[in-house]
Amino acid sequence: MLSVMFIKSGTKELKPFQKLSISDACEMTETLETHYQRTKKKAHADFFIFDEEDQEVYAGTLSIGSGHARHVVDHIKKKLSSLKMDDIQEARKRSFLEQLEKEVPDHLKTTDGSFSLEEETEDHMQTAQTPVLSTRNRRLTYIGGILSLLILSATCFSTVATSQDRAETIQDLQQQVKLEQKITGTYERALLGDSVRALKQLSSIDEQSLTKGQKNVYMSLLVDQKKYKEAVKLQGNHPEVVESMILKKGDVKELKEFQQAFPSPNGAFDLAYHEQRWEDMTSQSGVEMTDKRYEMKAYGYLKLDKVKEAKEAAAHIQSQDLKQKIETYEKTKKEIEETKKQVEEENKKDKKDENKIKSLTDQQKKQEEALKNL
Repeated sequence: MLSVMFIKSGTKELKPFQKLSISDACEMTETLETHYQRTKKKAHADFFIFDEEDQEVYAGTLSIGSGHARHVVDHIKKKLSSLKMDDIQEARKRSFLEQLEKEVPDHLKTTDGSFSLEEETEDHMQTAQTPVLSTRNRRLTYIGGILSLLILSATCFSTVATSQDRAETIQDLQQQVKLEQKITGTYERALLGDSVRALKQLSSIDEQSLTKGQKNVYMSLLVDQKKYKEAVKLQGNHPEVVESMILKKGDVKELKEFQQAFPSPNGAFDLAYHEQRWEDMTSQSGVEMTDKRYEMKAYGYLKLDKVKEAKEAAAHIQSQDLKQKIETYEKTKKEIEETKKQVEEENKKDKKDENKIKSLTDQQKKQEEALKNL
């Protein structure tokens, strides 16, 4: 029996590190997908698929509320079906998908891709990877598609290994399995909280043998232990990669500590945003602007009541939510001015209507509060 474990989720319904059956995971994610689409919400959830021996066989990121997939298994099927593989990989893929499909409840089995209610490119998903076999260099190389599809079993594709090259490839893969099992065992200890032991073991493994997902866990452990220099070194001496990870976590204290250790315009910008220092943020130069940072900058300008500048920042990206926020800001600002004018007019009258003035004043306070919380 296969099982699912969500390790990080943008929704409270999917508890991290709780192992679920494929059936239960499909039920839960199908319910969440339907609810999130109806409420126009979106979230991402990183997950692993484990086999009967608790070995990691698949890792990916589910986009909830996007309409991309009906449930977690539907997500995997669509990801893998879009990839072109050789006959060995196709055999592994079919075996894996057949096993998954057996464990999906009958009423949730999917036969086509017509479930989507809206189209969405998965820009926020982690870069995905699929192993591709090479008989020339006898190693695994990677292409885009999923975070990692680990070795399921040499027996899954032994029927197609008819040539000497294929047989040698299987032997190489069996050796790779042993390495993957060692890495996965360490990886699982990290996920389950044994960070000290996991760090020690991960540091003893050749970094070239780690997948991107495993490197990210290693980096996360290093950051949690305040080992910023080691984390930056792990990422090829690119501090912006580590800073970006800390930014996604939303830990302002950690972001500040990292900025002190590795100061950069990006870090200064991101830290100023989280500390609501809008002037410092919008005036920061040398920042590597991303869609997210343009959104942050536009928001900062709104907080400074600089609508023109906010619109200029927003023009760099396609964000309906940001556009709506700016429009709401302008509308609310106009309503506040109109209410103020009514209060002034009432106060000028010889016979003041105190009840009306109080009502208008309360209305103005509510409008100003709404603008503040926008």
